[in-house]
Formats: sequence, structure tokens, C-alpha cells
Amino acid sequence: MKRRAYLVTAAAATLGGCSALSDSDSADESNETDGDDSEDSSDTIDENPGSFDQFDDLSMWEVMDGALELDTQRAYAGDQSGRMTADRSQQRVMIKRRFDSPRDLSTEFPALAFATEDDIDPVVQLSDTDGNRLLLQCDLRPGLPLAHHDLAVTDTHGEPDLSSIKHVKISAWAGEDRSVTMWVDDLHFVSRPETGKVLLQFEGDESVYTRARPVLSDHDFPATAFVPTDYVGGSGYLSHSHLETLQREGWTIGSQGTTAADLSEATESAQRDQIQGAIEWLEDNGFDDGAKYFSYPLNRYDDTAMNVVEANHDIGFVGGYAGHGNLSNPALAPRTVGPTADEARRLLDWTAHFRTITTLTYPDLSGGSREAFEETVSYLADLESAGEIEVVGPDDIASNHIHEA
Repeated sequence: MKRRAYLVTAAAATLGGCSALSDSDSADESNETDGDDSEDSSDTIDENPGSFDQFDDLSMWEVMDGALELDTQRAYAGDQSGRMTADRSQQRVMIKRRFDSPRDLSTEFPALAFATEDDIDPVVQLSDTDGNRLLLQCDLRPGLPLAHHDLAVTDTHGEPDLSSIKHVKISAWAGEDRSVTMWVDDLHFVSRPETGKVLLQFEGDESVYTRARPVLSDHDFPATAFVPTDYVGGSGYLSHSHLETLQREGWTIGSQGTTAADLSEATESAQRDQIQGAIEWLEDNGFDDGAKYFSYPLNRYDDTAMNVVEANHDIGFVGGYAGHGNLSNPALAPRTVGPTADEARRLLDWTAHFRTITTLTYPDLSGGSREAFEETVSYLADLESAGEIEVVGPDDIASNHIHEA
């Protein structure tokens, strides 16, 4: 099937409150030379999706900027991780690993375990044999343990041929007058869908019923409304009758906890009460399927919140970079929050071309947000009619697109 031409940008836009590469990053990367590409790593490459490098042998990595050393005090897989650092005199830390022969990633994407104490969003680059590059990124919260993060497309340079990738780079931008420390572990590969998937999500105020529902009904698109269950039927919120109608029309009614309170500021006991109380309400009121899915209030979480969500839900959605492969960490499924029409169009083009999973979340449907949503749905309808993407609910992702380690 011939796919729609995708937009190539000099630098990715800011999506969902997370900044991708700046112009200075992109310019710096474009001027980089790789040196002698005839140098090969000596290990045997497994071409199947799954774990690839657990950072137990750092000699496989070339340090291009900053420093890389083993850290035996911190690990996600095995007994150690790689600690990447850049001091105040350095602009970034970057490491590179070559494949001993070009790797076919036409059906895969990389994913990694990351941790940091700094406000950074790491970048992973895939470079093909002609020097074209695909840039992927994830949203990384400081101060949390190592955890798997799913990487999403944020930029391209040239037209990367994912069937012939010669090396992968991992980097973090330090900026001016600050040091950066980032831990990395368990580089692995996950499959991607045969056709790009798009999820549409909303928070549980009444504009979902009065504004989103009519637009989506015209195209018979499924969507998800995440509700704070204590407020169902309250002023400005969706009523029980609204939720029943939406469910009959193919919507998923998911959880935003009992009160949509910031879980990162709550005790573990309060987190459990918020999460499990909402599950009980949804199941008691006929929304059992939606009780499997969670939206982190205010897109905030800590380690205990993530663990509670993982123990009680099939997928937890949080703000970040949309457009990833099969989920390696379903407790932290990334989504783009409130994209403009142009941002959404770019994401949808990448979703079609690279066959990724993209979640668009609209916390507000007033003014410009409403117009952006309506434009996006119109463009989405064109792509779906052409067979280039599929609009799905979270049940499709939970059933078919969770990476099995």
C-alpha cells in the first residue's frame, strides 16, 4: 500500500508540554561526522524483537560526548546499568553503538530503561547506511527508579530507511552551565503495528458529550472518556446517563481516580484509595471494560503511583511523546496532550508512515482547542478512509500491542 508522504522537519515541535530537539540540537547533530563506518562491533546480533543490550559490557559503546561508566548500584536488568554524565563544561552526553551489519528495523522500534536526577528528555537516534536519521524521544521524570520507557518519533533528517540501520545513539542535552546524569539499561526492540493506530481521549467534563461526541459520531470513531468517579453527575461533569450513552456508542469509560487528585503528592495509601475506589465505582455501575484503563491526573506520577496503576490496570496513560511501537511499559503509555492542528497533523503523518501508536488527549474543548480538535478529526477521517491509519480504543492496544518481554 502506498503511504502518504510524511512531513520532514528541521526540528520537532513542542507537543504535550514536552520539548523535543531545539534548533541548536538539530544543527549540531547535522554537522556531526561518524568517522570510520567500517568499524564493527564483535557481538552476535539477534534480529528478533526483545532485549538486545543490558549494558554489562560498555566496550560495545563509543562515547562521543560526556562520559559513560558502569553503575553496579543501580540496574533494571542484570547487575548494573550505564551511567551517562556531562559536566558543566559539556553541552551534552552522547553514546553510540554500531550494529555489526545493518539491522532491519522496518517492523521494530527501540525502547530503553531510563532514570535521571535532572530535567531532561533523552533522545535516541537511528541512522541508516546513507546517513539519514530518525529521532525518537521520551518524557523522563527526575528522581524515579529505572523504568522502561517507550520512544516516540520527534524528528527526521532525510528519509531514513529503517530496513538498513547501521547504528543507534543515545543522548541528553545538558544546555548551559549545568551537569547532567542519566542512567540507561536494557536496550530492547519492540514490534510495531501493521497499520498505524490512533487513540482519542478526553477528560470527564460535560463538553465531552456536547462537543466531542457529535464530531466523532459523524465518523463513527471510538474514544475514551476518563472520569473522576466522585464527580460523575456533578456540575460541569458528565452524568451517569451521559456515560451510558457514550458507552452504547462505542466509547470506553475509563478511570481518572475518584477525584482526579495529583497522585504524586499523595501517600501510597491515598493512591490506592483513589485508584481502587474508582475501579469499584466503574464496575458497580456497568463500566467494567473501562475500569481497566487509567489516566494519570495532571499527567503526574511517582514510583508508587506507577506501581499501583500497574497492579490494577491494563494500561495507564500519561503525558509525553506520542507515536511509539508496542508498549514495553503499559503503566506509562505516553500521549500528546492538547496538540494544535498542525502538531496533530504532523503526528498523524508520522503515525501513518512509521506505523506507530499515537494517543491524542484533549483536556479542554473550548476556543482554539475545540477548533484544533475538529480540524484534527477531519484530517484523521481522510487518513482512515485511505487505509493509512486505524482509530481504535484502548482494548485494541491492551489485547494486541503490549510487548511481551
